[in-house]
Amino acid sequence: MNARHVTQKLLVTVVVGGVVYLLTNVISSDDDGPWQLVLSVLCGGIVLIVQFLVSFVNQMHAVKGSVDQRFADIGKATKLFNEVEKLRDDGVPRLAENATKVVSSGPRILHDFANEEINRLAGVMEDLTSLSAETPGENHDWLMTLTRCTRHSIDAISTTVVDDGFWSTEPANRYLTAQHEAIIERGITVRRLFIVKERGERAALAPICEEQRDLRIQVRVVALDQLQAHHRRGNMIDFIVFDQALSYEIHPDQLGLNSRTAVNARRELVQPLVRRFEQLWDAAEELQLPMNNHPGPDSLRSLTNSGGPGTGPDGA
Repeated sequence: MNARHVTQKLLVTVVVGGVVYLLTNVISSDDDGPWQLVLSVLCGGIVLIVQFLVSFVNQMHAVKGSVDQRFADIGKATKLFNEVEKLRDDGVPRLAENATKVVSSGPRILHDFANEEINRLAGVMEDLTSLSAETPGENHDWLMTLTRCTRHSIDAISTTVVDDGFWSTEPANRYLTAQHEAIIERGITVRRLFIVKERGERAALAPICEEQRDLRIQVRVVALDQLQAHHRRGNMIDFIVFDQALSYEIHPDQLGLNSRTAVNARRELVQPLVRRFEQLWDAAEELQLPMNNHPGPDSLRSLTNSGGPGTGPDGA
């Protein structure tokens, strides 16, 4: 309690005491006994005590609120610590430790950059609680991370719209290297289906397919004009399915540009993509097997595997 509040209480006490003294004098003007003074002092003292009691109660409420908030904060911190304990072997403790070091040293722009990165990561984690997340354009970091996390299979459909020039870039080289390492080290299966509009466009993919088959990636090519009507129904978008449980989808805008990328682990959305891939993969095999038996000018025997989805790639 500061001096200003104490002064206010004393002034109120004096005023009340003075008013009581004047009233008693007016009521009993003929009696000059000391009881008027005693009564005014008594009333002033009562007012002063009441003021201090009110202030004490208010302070107790404030202290109680502060204590409750502190206990709530401690409860949240304990809960957060217990959750972090579950991730002890992951990067969460390391992230927290290094984040505190970054924000305590270096220039302001470094602090802001670190905070933005933390907020971005927090946003992704928040989105993933609903089993999906989106980002503008293509996210090659997601692609690399998912490849490193895959334990069983990678099934991809690639169209010429998105693949134009991609496979000659540095991100594509890192992506293919990561897939090759996953095949060698963890024994996963990687299947990629290229979809082109016309049969004549397949020849342009020959070097790409040869390179990927050398990396033990199973590759097939199919043209839309070869597919039956029921196979052509539906959107022909680029997507990758990891372990048949999570999809990485590229959704182009109306101009055919990469507008956004989404990862999704919702079973009701991933399983249709799994079935879609298997359908087109089998259709590509059925259409190209006769071509392998009867090579022609536009036959690309080197682009396809003669085995089924469970067999290893030719020449691997």
